[in-house]
Amino acid sequence: MRGLTASPSARLPAAAGAVASQATLALGSFLLQLLAARALGADGLGQLALLLGSVVIATSVSSGLVGDSLTVLDRRDPAIRTALARLALAAVAGAAGAAFVLSWGPGDLSPRTAALFAAATAAFMVADLLRRTMMACRRFWGLVVVDAGALLAALCLLVVLSRGRLTVDSFLAALLVGQVVACVALLRSLPRAERSLPVRAPGGLRAVLAFGSWRAVQQLVRPTALNLVRWLVLVAAGQAAVGELEAARLLAAPAMMVVQGVGAYLFASYAAGRDEPMSALLHRADRGAAALLAACAVVAVVATAGTGLLGPLLTGGRFELAPLAVLGWAVYAASCAAVLPYGTLAAVRGDQAKVLGLRVADSLGGLAATAVALLWLGLPVWAAPWLLAAGSVAAGAACRQRLLVPRCSELPLPARERAVHP
Repeated sequence: MRGLTASPSARLPAAAGAVASQATLALGSFLLQLLAARALGADGLGQLALLLGSVVIATSVSSGLVGDSLTVLDRRDPAIRTALARLALAAVAGAAGAAFVLSWGPGDLSPRTAALFAAATAAFMVADLLRRTMMACRRFWGLVVVDAGALLAALCLLVVLSRGRLTVDSFLAALLVGQVVACVALLRSLPRAERSLPVRAPGGLRAVLAFGSWRAVQQLVRPTALNLVRWLVLVAAGQAAVGELEAARLLAAPAMMVVQGVGAYLFASYAAGRDEPMSALLHRADRGAAALLAACAVVAVVATAGTGLLGPLLTGGRFELAPLAVLGWAVYAASCAAVLPYGTLAAVRGDQAKVLGLRVADSLGGLAATAVALLWLGLPVWAAPWLLAAGSVAAGAACRQRLLVPRCSELPLPARERAVHP
């Protein structure tokens, strides 16, 4: 645990591994959607984006409820371990069942597509929880190998299926196979103690829910807002417009990849850094936010300037990308970078309910502005990411100044415990 907080040089390999692991995972998602954009066109990409957005929403619940809890709480406690296992099983089974029922009935998909969607959702959620366990063990570099293997398996299946006509089913099947391969590899990579089944011990459910429920709702807010924006675009401009906006997001994806990778490292690092004073942790959060904003600025310039060249490569010439949409998604990534280090630190130090309030207010404001702009004012769809980004910077500033700065005079957690219980 001390190795997490010893020095910046000691933290660099783990931070680099976190970014590299997230880059590998993001690369897999990017390549699958790139191939979908070229093979399915704007309409097919729009449908796939809505389905994958639902997978991300379901995964965010299990990631916050179980993944964050196993990182912060003592997962070696039999009671906590039993509660985590039961909640993970319930979340995965419930999400898979809901995915099948909702997509086959109101979703108007074929039974085969609905079944593939449900299976891919379950496999993705299980793989994500195993990844979170690897992150809690600080085995970030092992994730690079695992996700590279999963990507290779998915691409191999698409190569086989490409002898015919690639469909949405083809990409759901590729996602399913890739995540199953990832699950197998992750189970083999985890330490033996992490693979052991929990001993049935009651009493841990309340502790997990007390922390994890807040994190689950918080993790749910942003992907839900993104998928609701896709539905607003669908209503306002049609499924092809959803695909065009999603393709523009792919060009700015490297910025979000860096943000998510650093965020995964920061959460594990802050959780282990309870013996550091808040002032030191806040200084690290400031440095992290500045570095993330700089990375997003570079991606924004490169992606926007290269839209004319990269756009046809991405879409196969089947539809065009709006440079302002690409820039808007890069700005959205920058807005996430502005809030992520501070929100993560505040949540780890016990203010997860207040962080949730800021996140909800930020997202509701962006959604309301997007709905007004698209449905009433008739603005082009590229305005959506700009409007979503509008409140995030303010939320980040509020989190820093109202939740973290006032606590800089507090003793570190172990010291506070010693002061209360000498």
